[in-house]
Amino acid sequence: MTLLAYSLAADAQGTWRIVFVPDDLHLYVEFSRPNAGSNPVHWQCVDDFLAWRPTGALHKDALDRLVSLICQSMSGP
Repeated sequence: MTLLAYSLAADAQGTWRIVFVPDDLHLYVEFSRPNAGSNPVHWQCVDDFLAWRPTGALHKDALDRLVSLICQSMSGP
């Protein structure tokens, strides 16, 4: 399975990243602890990630970055 991952926000506690699976056209968000690899069991759909209130500053930073990426991509050249 081919994955594309992009870090949204990170600190000493862990990393929020967006994961895209091009073969399936699925987009997920995950949080992983330092030195932990990506684990599909912990992935959540983007809809769930966008619907939940941030649980802390890092989570809020990740949410803000994802919304910014979506807005930038839809603005076009």
